[in-house]
Amino acid sequence: MNSERSQGFPATSRRVWRGVPLPIRRFVPGLRARIVLLALSLAVLPLLLYGFSTLAQTQAELKSAANDRVLATARSLMDRIRIAVGPARSGLLLLRDSVDDPGIALDAKLALLESSLGSLPEVRALEVGIAGRPSILLLERPFKTRLDALDADPVRVLGAGDASVGWAERDPDRVMTETPRRIQALDLWLLPLSVPLREPLAGRDAGLTLYLDLTSLVRALGEDGADSTGGSWLLDLNGRPLFRTGSASVPPLSGTALPDLGSMAPGALLATIFPGEGGVPMLGAFAVLDFPPWILLVGASEGQAYTLAARMRRHLLLWLSICAAAGLAGALILAQRIGRPIREMALVADRVGGGDFSVRVGRVSRHDEIGRLGRRLDQMIEGLERGRRQLERLARQDSLTGLSNRRWVLSYLERLLSEHQGEGGAIAVLFVDLDRFKRVNDSLGHTVGDDLLKLVARRLSDSLGEDELVARLGGDEFLVVRRGVSDREAVAEIAARLIGAFGTPFQLADLELHLGCSLGIALAPRDGIRVAELITNADMAMYHAKEQGRGRYRFFDAELRTRAVRKLALDVRLRHALERGELEVYYQPQVETGSRRVVATEALLRWPDGRGGFVASPGEFIPLAEETGLILPLGDWVMESVCRQAHAWRDQGLPPLSLSFNVSSLQFGQRDFVASLRGALDRSRLDARRIGLELTESVLLEDVDEGIRRMEGLKEMGVQLMIDDFGTGYSSLAYLRRFPLDYLKVAQEFVRGLETNPQDASIVDAVIALSKTLGLKVIAEGVETQGQLDYLVERRCDLIQGFYFGPALPADDFVALLEQGPIWTMRS
Repeated sequence: MNSERSQGFPATSRRVWRGVPLPIRRFVPGLRARIVLLALSLAVLPLLLYGFSTLAQTQAELKSAANDRVLATARSLMDRIRIAVGPARSGLLLLRDSVDDPGIALDAKLALLESSLGSLPEVRALEVGIAGRPSILLLERPFKTRLDALDADPVRVLGAGDASVGWAERDPDRVMTETPRRIQALDLWLLPLSVPLREPLAGRDAGLTLYLDLTSLVRALGEDGADSTGGSWLLDLNGRPLFRTGSASVPPLSGTALPDLGSMAPGALLATIFPGEGGVPMLGAFAVLDFPPWILLVGASEGQAYTLAARMRRHLLLWLSICAAAGLAGALILAQRIGRPIREMALVADRVGGGDFSVRVGRVSRHDEIGRLGRRLDQMIEGLERGRRQLERLARQDSLTGLSNRRWVLSYLERLLSEHQGEGGAIAVLFVDLDRFKRVNDSLGHTVGDDLLKLVARRLSDSLGEDELVARLGGDEFLVVRRGVSDREAVAEIAARLIGAFGTPFQLADLELHLGCSLGIALAPRDGIRVAELITNADMAMYHAKEQGRGRYRFFDAELRTRAVRKLALDVRLRHALERGELEVYYQPQVETGSRRVVATEALLRWPDGRGGFVASPGEFIPLAEETGLILPLGDWVMESVCRQAHAWRDQGLPPLSLSFNVSSLQFGQRDFVASLRGALDRSRLDARRIGLELTESVLLEDVDEGIRRMEGLKEMGVQLMIDDFGTGYSSLAYLRRFPLDYLKVAQEFVRGLETNPQDASIVDAVIALSKTLGLKVIAEGVETQGQLDYLVERRCDLIQGFYFGPALPADDFVALLEQGPIWTMRS
C-alpha cells in the first residue's frame, strides 16, 4: 500500500483484472494548468460582474424613480392631514382650558362652548361627556338643520356617549381620537377628538369631544392619492383600514402584513413593496403620523422598465472577447512565474500541517508578491509556534487568576486517583466558594469583581503549602487538592487556615471589601473514588456549610447524601402535591386583648398526608420551594385560597375577620404582584381591608425604595401590612419610620422567654413601646402559657396568637372553634 501511494496511486482507487488489483489512473491537472484555467476564469469574471452591476444599477434607478413618486405624494398628503386636524386639536385644548375653571357654573360653561362652536372651522358638534350621566350635545346650526331635515337622532348618528366612560383614567394633556365616522345620508366624514377635563363637572369626571368634518380632506386625498391603479389609505396602528380613496379596493393588509414601522419617527416615510388587489405587487409609501395616530399608505402599481437590457448584452459580449484574449496571454506567463515557488511553499505548508514548526521557506528572495508571501508564510509559522506554546499554557492555567484551571485540575485529580493505592494517606478535596461575592459584581461591576478574584487567588495560594494545590473551577469557585492526608484534623487545619485568610479585608484602590468563604470537604477513597463523585460530594458539603451560617467548613458524610436525596424527592412530591391539590391552608386564631374575641387569623400552609399527620413541616418544604422557585405558584395559590375562603365565610354569615398570610421575598419582588393581589380580591369580591400581608424585614431591605413604592400601592388598595418576626432582622428605625405599616409581629422566640429570660422581656417591652410611638398595632405570636398572656395584656399588646388559644386548624375546624363562643372565656 505504501509503495502504491508513493507512486501517486491512491490505495482506494483500484480495479480488479483476473483477480489482480490494478491501480486506476486519475487525471489531476498540474499547477500550471490550474493557473491557466484560473486566469481564464478571472478574465470572464469581470465581464459578469460588470453585467450584473449594470443590471442592478438600472433596477435601482427604476425603483428609485417609483419610490420618489409615491414618497412625494405621501408627503403632500401628510401635510394636508396636519393642516386639517392640527387646528382642531389646538382649539379643543383651548376650549378645555376655557371651561376648566371650577368657579364657572355648568350652564355658563355650556353657553361658552355653544358660542365658541361657530368659531371652530370644520367642527360640526361638541359633546360634553359626564361620567354616569347622558352626554350633552351641541350642534353647529347648519349641521343641525341638515340632521333635522333627515329627522335623525344626533346621538345615534354621531355615536355620542362612547367617550364619556373612563375620563379619570385618561391623560389630561393628551387628545384622543376615535375611528372616523361616515354619515352616508349627508355624505360626511366626522373625526371625534376628545380630551378629559381636569376639574369635575357636577362632582363627576367629565370630558370634551368635538366632531371634525374631514369630508374635504377625504376628497383631497382622492384627488391626489395615486394613479388609476392605486390609491391612498388611512389605517389604524393595527393595519385596519379607516377609509380609502382612489379606484383600487382596500389592500389586503393586516397587522402582520404591515412592515416594521416601530423604529420610524412620526412623520418619517418608508417606501416598500406590498401585495395589492389580486396579488399584484404594489409599490407603496408608509408613514406613521404623530397625530392622529394613523398610518398613511399611498400605493401605485409597480412599473417594469428594463430598456437597458440590449445595450448590456452588447457590452457583455465585447468584454468577454477582450478578457478571454488577455487572460489566455497572461495565463502562460503566470504559470511559469507563480507555479514553482507556490509548489515549494506547498511542501513547507504540508510539513507544518504535520506538526513540524521548525521548517521555513527561507529561499524565496523575490521582492514581488510571491516573495512577500514566502516571508509572511515564515512569519505565520513562527506565530503558530508561539500560539501552540500559549495554548499549552492556557490548557492548564486560568486566564484571569493565573491558577490552574478546571480542566487541568480535573485531569490532575484523575491521575492522583488512578495512582492511589491506599497507602500514604487519603486525598483531600476542598471545595471553596466565596460568600456574598455576587453582591460585589452587582453593586461594583464585573471589573471590580475580576480584580477581587485575582486578590483572592493570590491570598489562597499564599495560604497553602507545597503539597497543596489550588485551582479555579469558574466564577467564584475554587478547588484545593491535598494528597497524603493522615487524618481529618490535618484537613480541618487546612480549611481553618483558608477561612482565616479572609479575616483581613481586601484593598482595591480606595475600596475596602470584606469577603468570606465556605468550604466543603470530601476525602478519597472514603467519600468516592471518581473525580465527579468527589467534587459533587464536596460541593454538597459546601452548601450545607453555607446553610449553617457561612464562613464555615463541613466534611461530607452519608447524612448529607440522605438529605440531598430526600430534598430532591421532596421537591418532586411538592410539585405533584401542588398540581393535585394536596396542600391545604390552616387558620390560627388571633385574639384581641380588648374585646377578648377572635378578630383575625393567620393563614398557614400545611401538607397533610391524609392519615392525620403531615408529609413535611412548613420549615422544611417552604425553604425548598423558595430555593427552587416553586414558591411563586405556591404563593399565588395561597393568595387565591385565602381570598376565596374569606368570601365563603362572609357568605356563611360569620363575623368579619381579617385574614393575613406570609409573602416571600421572591413573590413580593415580582412586578405584577400588586396586580395579582388585586385580581384575586376582585374575583372573590372581597374588601381589601380584610386582607393582611406578613412581610419579613429581609424582604423590605433588599430594595428599600422599590419596597416602599410597592407597599404604598398596596396601602392605597386598603391592604393591611405587617412585619413578621420583628426583631430578628436588621431593619433600622429610619427605615421602619418610612414603611407604611399597620402591625408589628413580635417574634415567638422572644415571647417564649418572657417568664424566664429578662432580656427577652426587655426586647418585647421595647417593641411594644416602639409600636405605640409609631402608631402601629402589635401582634404577639407563640403565646402558650397564662403567664405570657398576662404579661402581654398588662403591656397593652393588641392581638395574641399562639397555642394558648389554639393551633392552626383546617377551615371547617376553625369555624367550629368560632361557633363555640368567646375563646378567652373558654380558656379561663
